[in-house]
Amino acid sequence: MIRRRIKAARLVSGAPAKPDGSLRLQCGQVVSLEPAEGSSTMNSYQCGSWEAEWHAEDGGRLSALRYAHQDLLTAPPATFHSPAGDYGQYETRPVYGYDDCFPTVDPCDFPTQGWPVPDHGELCWLPWEVTPARDQLAFHVKSELLPVIFTRRMSFQRSSLNWLFEVINTGNMNVPFLHVMHCLMPLREVAEVRVPEFSRVVDEAHDKGLPLTTPRHVEDLLLSQGTNKAWMLLLQGVKSGSVGIAFKSGLKLEVRFPLELFPTLGIWWNNGKYPDEEGCRRVECAFEPIPGPYSSLAKSFQEGAYLLAPARASVRWTITWNIT
Repeated sequence: MIRRRIKAARLVSGAPAKPDGSLRLQCGQVVSLEPAEGSSTMNSYQCGSWEAEWHAEDGGRLSALRYAHQDLLTAPPATFHSPAGDYGQYETRPVYGYDDCFPTVDPCDFPTQGWPVPDHGELCWLPWEVTPARDQLAFHVKSELLPVIFTRRMSFQRSSLNWLFEVINTGNMNVPFLHVMHCLMPLREVAEVRVPEFSRVVDEAHDKGLPLTTPRHVEDLLLSQGTNKAWMLLLQGVKSGSVGIAFKSGLKLEVRFPLELFPTLGIWWNNGKYPDEEGCRRVECAFEPIPGPYSSLAKSFQEGAYLLAPARASVRWTITWNIT
């Protein structure tokens, strides 16, 4: 692994530029950009057709993930200000790219203990450590609220990406949790969606079921929506652990997840509606395997559906992205 540090406005020798002025990186090479005042260090990495950028200090956030120059994540906003209304703590920071929601998505009280869990979980508010290798990036963070060490390991293959997750419980009590990959994708570039069969669809924002009974009903609902629309759908009781996204560029992404651990597929489809204030509305979508029936750990715990890190032990799982 080669690591270099550069100033934001100039290139280091040995890291040649492409014709468009961006860096040409060797496989496994990491280049760091010195942060502007008030921002965090941005790191760039390349492995084959994959390119990744991240900010370790900003919750281990991935600010970019590309395959063959196709952006798979939304980009940072050109400017940012928090909404005037109360849209939750998560909206007080720029929302884009990828981060991990743990141990909940929706803010709630932690089961059996009662202390409040932050909006979109704790980890996106903490600084992380990152260990790059030739074909892998390993992100690590230690919880400040739970006796837990969380690892996100990204293993890059020629046309696939394995996301390997691990929760190590260093305490003497079992830790219930949800984990959701909060992967915001560029909705305007999505041409087609393929969702699995399911038992029920819930409109989570309004806490009500929807009369959608087939994958085609869900796909048509999403792709027929105009601007100024937003949905948070929960496809509960999915029958297979797979969802497909086709981009207008022709690239197709299949997300495969372990069905025995993730019985629900969450779909966030925000076409210029949320947050509903001038200068704050975004265009984005996300496809999120969820361990419980809801985005709230407290509600999922009540239903008896969640993940568990046993005392003095660990739990691991893998989610795979396949590109065609």
